[in-house]
Amino acid sequence: MIKVEQLDLFDLISERHNKVRRLLEEKWNESSDITISNSEWFILAKISGGTHPTIASLAKEVQISRQATHKFIKKLETKGIVEMFYKHNNRDKFIQLTELGEMCVNKYLLLKKEVEEGISERVGKEQLTQLKNLLKSDWGL
Repeated sequence: MIKVEQLDLFDLISERHNKVRRLLEEKWNESSDITISNSEWFILAKISGGTHPTIASLAKEVQISRQATHKFIKKLETKGIVEMFYKHNNRDKFIQLTELGEMCVNKYLLLKKEVEEGISERVGKEQLTQLKNLLKSDWGL
């Protein structure tokens, strides 16, 4: 097994991302009766904030096929977290969070804040702020 010290930038980012996502998923599943996968959280993050995307536009944004996106949305709808509706015509389905969905997203944001505070305590507030600034900066990609 390759040690963390041997990983390049891209593998380090990927490794940390996977660990944080797994931790968040575990914490969520421990505190909730509703199971939500990382992929579902990724989609929920794009829906939250009052936007009502179509399945097609959401699929483009999350870079998942329309079929897979629709499957995730159907699972979330079955759980009562999102609902689909038609706006101007019967062709384009729009997606929005339900009241339960809003509550789940808000609870998840608190979990993320809790994990971030734990990271801050571990690595230091200044280093975490530097990391966030580096990740927000223009990498020219």
